Amino acid sequence: MDTTSTQILNSNKEESKRTYRHWTTLEDRKLLQLRNEGMKFRLIAKELQRTPISVEKRYRKILQNQWGES
Repeated sequence: MDTTSTQILNSNKEESKRTYRHWTTLEDRKLLQLRNEGMKFRLIAKELQRTPISVEKRYRKILQNQWGES
């Protein structure tokens, strides 16, 4: 593989790296609203531009904090 191909591959890897985005209060509210309306996690994830697993984890964390459980 030549140098240019290697640089392109490395560049693509850097662009596809996952970056964490903190949840905003508005996103939390939207998540709770949509879930209370019966929407599935995968559809909420599309709406919020997040992964389904991150949406589900956030939802469970919010519920846990609301009820004071650890």
